[in-house]
Amino acid sequence: MKWSGNNKNYDTYFKEYWQGKLGGESAYSKALQNGFVEASAGGGGSYNGGALSSVATAIASYPAGGKDELVLYQKIAIGSGSGATNPWLQELPDTVTKSNWGNCALISMKKAEELGIKLDVDYEYHPDKPVIKVQSGNNSVELPILVVPGMNANTIAIAVGYGRGDKLGRTAAGIGKNVFPFASLSGNTISYEAINVTVTDAKRKEKVAQTQIHNSYEDRIEVLRETTLAYFKKNPNEVKEWRQHLVDTYAKKTGDFRKEGTLYGAHDQPGLKWGMNIDMNVCNGCNACVVACHAENNVPVVGKAEVLRYHDMHWLRIDRYFISDEKNPDDVKGVVFMPMMCQHCDNAPCENVCPVAATTHSEEGINQMAYNRCIGTRYCANNCPYKVRRFNWADYTGADTFPNNQNQTVVGKLDPVVFQMNDPVSRMVLNPDVTVRSRGVMEKCSFCIQRTQHAKLQAKKENRVLHDGEAKTACQQACPTNAIMFGNVHDKESQINKVRFDNPQRLFYSLEQLHVLPNVSYLAKIRNTEGVPGGTGHSEHGG
Repeated sequence: MKWSGNNKNYDTYFKEYWQGKLGGESAYSKALQNGFVEASAGGGGSYNGGALSSVATAIASYPAGGKDELVLYQKIAIGSGSGATNPWLQELPDTVTKSNWGNCALISMKKAEELGIKLDVDYEYHPDKPVIKVQSGNNSVELPILVVPGMNANTIAIAVGYGRGDKLGRTAAGIGKNVFPFASLSGNTISYEAINVTVTDAKRKEKVAQTQIHNSYEDRIEVLRETTLAYFKKNPNEVKEWRQHLVDTYAKKTGDFRKEGTLYGAHDQPGLKWGMNIDMNVCNGCNACVVACHAENNVPVVGKAEVLRYHDMHWLRIDRYFISDEKNPDDVKGVVFMPMMCQHCDNAPCENVCPVAATTHSEEGINQMAYNRCIGTRYCANNCPYKVRRFNWADYTGADTFPNNQNQTVVGKLDPVVFQMNDPVSRMVLNPDVTVRSRGVMEKCSFCIQRTQHAKLQAKKENRVLHDGEAKTACQQACPTNAIMFGNVHDKESQINKVRFDNPQRLFYSLEQLHVLPNVSYLAKIRNTEGVPGGTGHSEHGG
């Protein structure tokens, strides 16, 4: 406004603008009070045959498309390319495809069948993916494919924002292909699709970095819970009854389910006990929590070469499940996102196998890691049913005192982006409140213990009790939909206790039948669609 020569402050300008629109100050005040403006009904329109004819002519003159169409889209992390220089965002898995460090051509299962691509075990688990050539006019690009259930049979989707060249630094150099040339300009409107494209098999393969390619979970209702609203209304207590069945089975109808058969026996636990709840109904898989966890806890960026070898270091991942028909996986009913981090189990299977007691249970219910004690046996990772523990294979953050560990040949040569994160300026992004781990140790979610300690110490300095909500984890604070709730479960008035108490029909713990007693609970996903549920948490080439 200053540049335009308007010296009014914005509040005055805003008020005068809407007073003029609404007809005075009283109308403006009423609109603020009501929160909306009710528009008056307009007069009835008259039939205009000429306008209808012009619309029909415009539609008829629109160029006819070919068999296949190309749609350009933006990934959540990279956007139009603005995030391409950020290593955190390059390594962030795509919400649906779970791919990172580059763009791919997303095709349907029917298109894969048409191109002769077999969706077998070799395709599903091998990073080498078939490459196709997409051509429209004088523009063409060759990219590896990822097959996504539920896509339109003849639509190819490719993310923009890649192929930005070497001038932007080592992060964006050589990553992906630039597909903006496929966009077209009509007047002032940009069209991000091409309706006349040809798709051919390039007869070669290319590696695609993905972070979620493990088995699917058909008929395993203990992993996650999802259903339709219609089915939930008919069977509102199904999840509750399942959990009661576990209590009756594993406690043998006697004793306390939470205390019987644990490492620590039955004893009262005074003081704080931290817990987390995640509402799968409002989680949209945006990955904001994953980036927040990276930034807060100095989680290393490992680069494409390490991701290809399954050495990603994310403490928090968003598991994605396609809900589909068992006989037709391409008939996708919906997609469910399930944040998965260390469950901080009270009967943690990782703790009793560590030969040096590097992972222990705190009096506040947190599964702790003593990095100085860890010798990297990885027994704990092998014993974890949730697979949320990460082994630091190399000196990704420059914390090791031996320079050779930054670029050694036993594990493999590191990506240049890893050394960029070791630059003195780049290292300024590291959080001084969190230990920077070196090569050879296990690491995982800590419930942001530095944040809980800070909140406790602040309350102690002020000579008062810790209030509910003062300690927030990074993932909780970053979540735009408030899907994550964290707090003291010993406090009967805490928000997390109220959420759990108010939703007994939806509350469940993942893999609860293992009796590991996790401290992270979930609220089941209820899809507002008619009919019975798909019945499975089905994930085609990615569970």
